[in-house]
Amino acid sequence: MNLSVRHFRAFLTVASTRSFTRAAQQLHISQPGLSLMMREIESQLSCRLLERTTRSVELTSAGHRFLLSARRIVEELDGVVPVLSQSSVEQRRTLHVAATPIFSASIMPHVYMKLRLNHPTIDLQLIDVPKPEVESQVRSGNVDCGLGIFAKRLSELTRKPLFKFDFVYVESKRLPFLFNAAKPVGKIAWRDLPDVPFVELGPSSELQQRIAKCKAVAGLKRTADGIRFNNLESLVGMAAAGVGPTILPSFAAPAARQSGVVSALLTEPVLSLDFHMIARRGRAQPAILEAFTETLLDVIRERGEHTY
Repeated sequence: MNLSVRHFRAFLTVASTRSFTRAAQQLHISQPGLSLMMREIESQLSCRLLERTTRSVELTSAGHRFLLSARRIVEELDGVVPVLSQSSVEQRRTLHVAATPIFSASIMPHVYMKLRLNHPTIDLQLIDVPKPEVESQVRSGNVDCGLGIFAKRLSELTRKPLFKFDFVYVESKRLPFLFNAAKPVGKIAWRDLPDVPFVELGPSSELQQRIAKCKAVAGLKRTADGIRFNNLESLVGMAAAGVGPTILPSFAAPAARQSGVVSALLTEPVLSLDFHMIARRGRAQPAILEAFTETLLDVIRERGEHTY
């Protein structure tokens, strides 16, 4: 059967008005067009539904039975369409984002609050997961986009640079390796880093590889192997406890400072890397993604964490 909702509505209008002329007027179609639609219904059902007289149109017994079904179908559709429409609107106002825990803790709270103030209808759903899981969440379609440092191109994903960040040297306030607590230092050259084991990420980390290259360019002597961890959060905690100094992306500095550390921008050279937004290639993005991106960049500019 190949009947449309338009066919059902047309039949119901004819049945209620008992007139092709009045039904055609209400439906804003021509009378011949309406007659053709009724013949199409009867042809597909293989029975007569209407009997036309000189004065009116009457339903056959089959027509009365079809009337109940047609009315139920149209009523159900009329009831479900607003629900589905509202659900679609709600989905378009919800944005799912995956980000690393350190970025979620240091930057995203300010993004949440700014969105709540300027775009109160946007519902931001944040998933804080390690970097490999950010990519996995985007690939699976569980989130609209992911945030993080992705130095290499990713198959099947788009990669958009959002801002550049620098690196900072971080050590404990209580057990400093380099700083005089009475005279905090705002900047430090790579060549002046202390010759001690650092708390750092594993050698396979893209961030750690960049850091190691800068140390080598600065001519630092090889120290004992660093104390290795998998997450930036662990570096912050270990540095705060005095286990060793560490080097962090500048956007992580606010979270680090709250943990009882002091920090300084690393210079000569200043190492700047891109922070990215990734999305699944070909996925239709909600319009609210633009408002979210603008808000995120506003927070970064206001806090100055892209240049420390």
